[in-house]
Amino acid sequence: MKIKSFFLSLGCLLFLVSCNKENKTEKVDYVLFSGTIKNAIGNEIKIYGDSNHFNQIIEIKEDGTFSDTLKIETKGGYSFIIGQERSSMYLDLGDQLDLSIDVKKFGESIKYTGTAAGPNNYLAESLLLQEKILAEGPEGYKNLYSKEAKAFKDEVLKLKQAKNGLLKKFTNLDPEFISKRTKEHHYEYLYMLNTFGGTHAYYTKKSGYKTPEGFLDELKDFDIDNSEDFESSQAYRQLVLSVFDRISSKKSDTDSIPFDKAQMENLSKIKSKNIRNILIKNIAHQVSPRNDNAVELYNMIMEVSDDKELKTRLTQQFEKVKQLIKGNESPVFNDYENFAGGTTSLNDLKGKYVYIDIWATWCAPCKAEIPHLKKIEKEFHNKNIEFVSISIDKKAQYDAWKKMVVEKELSGIQLFADNNWSSQFIVEYGIQGIPRFILIDPNGKIVSASAPRPSDAKLLDVFKELNI
Repeated sequence: MKIKSFFLSLGCLLFLVSCNKENKTEKVDYVLFSGTIKNAIGNEIKIYGDSNHFNQIIEIKEDGTFSDTLKIETKGGYSFIIGQERSSMYLDLGDQLDLSIDVKKFGESIKYTGTAAGPNNYLAESLLLQEKILAEGPEGYKNLYSKEAKAFKDEVLKLKQAKNGLLKKFTNLDPEFISKRTKEHHYEYLYMLNTFGGTHAYYTKKSGYKTPEGFLDELKDFDIDNSEDFESSQAYRQLVLSVFDRISSKKSDTDSIPFDKAQMENLSKIKSKNIRNILIKNIAHQVSPRNDNAVELYNMIMEVSDDKELKTRLTQQFEKVKQLIKGNESPVFNDYENFAGGTTSLNDLKGKYVYIDIWATWCAPCKAEIPHLKKIEKEFHNKNIEFVSISIDKKAQYDAWKKMVVEKELSGIQLFADNNWSSQFIVEYGIQGIPRFILIDPNGKIVSASAPRPSDAKLLDVFKELNI
């Protein structure tokens, strides 16, 4: 009887062991994600895939808890967003992860438990480390990139080494995760080196600044054609796009050709289809009224791209761009309210060049151009040109517009558009960002649908060429 009970118990034990083995090897295509959020902003937490199209919204209950199943397809980098705050995550099929966070102390309060706690706690601490070393934020970023080249390089190298050191703090991390993060840290470091020159020049106002000899030696043989890393690494993708633009800019200067043409010539050297497609999409943004080379660029992209969806969208975009090519009849505005009294239409100004400033009272970059615009207006007063400023403020800001015209002593012809962003003139010029400047000739034809800003010295070159 005892022997029978023993074998029966052994049989049950073997059955349980067998069941457990089956459960472990069973393919799972989800992550169990739950947690508690204090001081939540809104009632939802959003999950995004960094290198795929995954996105999911989970409801946060009144007590701050949430729980759901994430049907991810691949392991790798993800992000969660609460309100305006974002943090990185690392998820694998079959993970169980529990998050605890106080949104008022966002980064420093993130804690994970569960089977995927290790890599995710590492990512949270890594972000805090980065903020501590680089003093992140608008001013911290500016201060970092304003440093001289050697000091900057020392700082970002210190960050890379600190992140690699942090990996050793967490035991039982997947060797593949460690390998990928180490590589990611190196790509982040190279990206910061690659972007230093232009960003340093911007913050320090050193026009034409060049990095010291040898500064970019680590990028000399960098491969921007690694299809696998482009799919799996967000840092590598950013780095590829950044390096591609830098070498294209250099080629543009060396060969004296437009930047977009240099990009297309460099594109021919890229063999990886996924990388080529993303680069082509980025280049396609330049098929716009702002680009005098838009027609040639459109034709080049249509010839090399095999992305049907992109080509369809680009063709629709190009149909609008074609209408704004130099020499075409300009779209017109009719009966816009004139601050000086009455109304004004574009046709009222025929016989002179018309330089149009599209702006709004809430637009800081627009207001930054005002002193430069006033200076040019004064210089070209009584010349063959009219300066027109069109506010696209909403009707609720009408009084603010009138007040600013007086307080800033705005000169030229000050007009108020009839329907802000939806005004026909604004729509037909495809304006989606301001300030925007337009130059029209005395016959009402387009000289430039996106003319240089008043702060740009090139504007005076344009006026000189036209004998204004």
